[in-house]
Amino acid sequence: MLPDLSALDLFLKAVRLGSLSRAAQASHVSLSTASRRLAYLEQQLGTPLLARQHDGVAPTPAGEALARHARVVMASVETLLDELSDFAGGTVGRVRIHANTSAMSQDLPDRLAQWHAARPGIRLEVHEARSHDIVDAVRAGLADVGVVTCAPEADLHFEPWGPDPLCAIVPARHPLRARRIAFGELLENDIVALDNAAVTTRMMKQTAESLGRFLRLRVQVQSFEAVCRLVAAGQGIGVLPKASVETFRQSMKLRLIDLTDDWAHREMYLCTAPGHLPAAVTRFVDFLRQRGLPKRPSA
Repeated sequence: MLPDLSALDLFLKAVRLGSLSRAAQASHVSLSTASRRLAYLEQQLGTPLLARQHDGVAPTPAGEALARHARVVMASVETLLDELSDFAGGTVGRVRIHANTSAMSQDLPDRLAQWHAARPGIRLEVHEARSHDIVDAVRAGLADVGVVTCAPEADLHFEPWGPDPLCAIVPARHPLRARRIAFGELLENDIVALDNAAVTTRMMKQTAESLGRFLRLRVQVQSFEAVCRLVAAGQGIGVLPKASVETFRQSMKLRLIDLTDDWAHREMYLCTAPGHLPAAVTRFVDFLRQRGLPKRPSA
């Protein structure tokens, strides 16, 4: 017999709150009812799930394993109920797209608006995240389509969507006048970077380490715009997707320098789960495919 969803929800609340009584209150049931549900769940699974302590409860090793899987199950159930509610309200489909900051700062939002205008009956849910987190979301079934710049992974379907090269960013009056340069030649300068989770920051650090050098990180921020503003203020050199920086280049008086490093010549991909996709998702991917990013110009 499958575990009861209400018991799983109660169990997750007990784990999160560290208290069965508070979990009962959050679930609007009595403590005795909560205790019976948890006891029955443990009986079903044949193992203790919560260890009673003087100040509450904590998951056993089996409980920790159940919590990991139960979170995915409950998230899927929530998505299912939400989607069925959409159908009841007249919606004919739903597409969940997760896109990285580079895609969201270019023309993807305009394309999403075009899609919505042409197909108002298909609900479009958009979430911005890091590329690696997007891949995990697609793998876990939490996203239908991902727009990413990380390396393809074998268990998912990756389709090239166009080039998304990185460039160095300097103030317009910076003495460096090269049009193309290797990142290693910039290591004498202070660097303005995104946080350590960003792929560009990790690649800059790896390049410096491979050359036996240190990356002179002057400041780290969370957004492309913040990097550009700090570079314009003379706080260092930045590295960002070239197409994304074009938005700020003129207003902030920036100059862009192409990077010759292999890791800077990156591609943007559409990422989906393998196998059959829902009709709405298939139509959406076809829409993006037909309006992919411009091809890289020939040398």
